Amino acid sequence: MKKTWILLLGLVLSAALHGQQRPLTATYMYNGLLLNPAYAGSLNLLSVTAVHRKQWINVPGAPQYTSLSANNSFMGNRIGLGFYAQNDQIGIHSDNSLYLSYAYKISTAFGILSMGLSGGFNDRISDPSKLNLLDKNDPYLSLLAGQTYIKNFAPNFGTGVYFANPKFYAGFSIPYIVENTTLEVSETIAINSEASRESRYYYFTSGIIFPIGHSTKLSPSILLRAQEEARPTYDISTTVIFDNIAYVGVSVRNSGELTFMGQIILNENMRVGYAYDAITNAQKSGSAGSHEILLNYRIKLKNYKHNPQCPSYF
Repeated sequence: MKKTWILLLGLVLSAALHGQQRPLTATYMYNGLLLNPAYAGSLNLLSVTAVHRKQWINVPGAPQYTSLSANNSFMGNRIGLGFYAQNDQIGIHSDNSLYLSYAYKISTAFGILSMGLSGGFNDRISDPSKLNLLDKNDPYLSLLAGQTYIKNFAPNFGTGVYFANPKFYAGFSIPYIVENTTLEVSETIAINSEASRESRYYYFTSGIIFPIGHSTKLSPSILLRAQEEARPTYDISTTVIFDNIAYVGVSVRNSGELTFMGQIILNENMRVGYAYDAITNAQKSGSAGSHEILLNYRIKLKNYKHNPQCPSYF
């Protein structure tokens, strides 16, 4: 019970820390639009992806994340358009967002180079009145817990570059450039706006495909996350692909998670993925890990134009 209250109070105070954490995803290599607007249209077909992540099972108030994204190519695979909508919940905080993405693609002898832009907004809502405080005499928390506050419309935009061919991809992006204020409360509670601003993120992703047998391929990949005034984090993943149908992989994150993941291609349109994060640090005694489910639907529309340079694995 003591751990529960410490977590809940920490979730409230975390909103006032410099650099609010963006949600994590273990299946980033199959859902690139969430990290990089230049990914839009890279598959040269309509791709719709839904992801749900439930983090730190058995820990009350732990993060839950749901996203829906879609993207397609147009004008002979020269333009990519897409969107993604997200809901991120942690404790008493809820963050809803919607972003549109545009990518201009250049065909080269080695693959397709894309330059992308995105724009949208976040709507953050917090309800401290849901807290049941251990110390009701605390002058800060007693004022905070007696009210509801809403962070109004917060626009943002991002940019990125992405290169891909059937066997390799690499991308760099800054998906949220504007450093918005993340906490707004009543005038009776003084919060330094500089302390509650949203720090900028930088992402680098890369992966490669190469055969290791007649019907087996190996696909290592990496995700690097850098945030201003915070230590960098990384995911290093390796996936084995059997008969271009079944994907089985493992990923290591330097924050202390070991991820086991898989994906099955049901038919030419539908695929299902799953990832489980096993906690290896001190948090493992209070949590049963994290679960993530991915559903992806792909279809070639009437404007489809075959391009052998477009990737099919990423």
